[in-house]
Amino acid sequence: MKFFFSASIIAVIALACNGDTDSEAKSNLISSTSTKTKTSSSTSTKIRNDIQLQSKGLKVSQAFLVYDDGRLVPEDNATNVGQPVNLRLIIEDGWKQKDGKVFVGASERIESSEGDLLLDEKDLFQNITSVRPEDAQYITLTATVSKLNKLYDYFLVSFRVWDKNGSGEVTGNFKLRIQ
Repeated sequence: MKFFFSASIIAVIALACNGDTDSEAKSNLISSTSTKTKTSSSTSTKIRNDIQLQSKGLKVSQAFLVYDDGRLVPEDNATNVGQPVNLRLIIEDGWKQKDGKVFVGASERIESSEGDLLLDEKDLFQNITSVRPEDAQYITLTATVSKLNKLYDYFLVSFRVWDKNGSGEVTGNFKLRIQ
């Protein structure tokens, strides 16, 4: 393969789950082309970088892209070859606990603007059996364009984070552009 991508995932999570309610189980579509705030009864949702999200059972309060040094990725999602881009999801509620633990799944798929499949990781957490509920609030998925032999208009990064103990999940995607 002439294009190399690396993907990794770090889960850090912090909440006590009270279980799903009917309102939590309903699907919620959130999208943004710039920083916007969506207000619900008690929380606001901040989505940046034109991240397209659909959430069912898990309450996402924030989603944005950052570089490894903590700087926000610009709204055009421009990055350089070899520079990791981290998707940060802040999931404030909805995880089902079993014996005081949360079981998180995550997948990542990267395709070029021409439809070439460059990465397809089915379960980035397959080797992690469980985490503490307080470590399940912050999910980070990392994508790095390691090497290019051809220019593409963009790379579509699709992701899914799910509760292996319940029916909650977050799916979505965003585009990365090489500058």
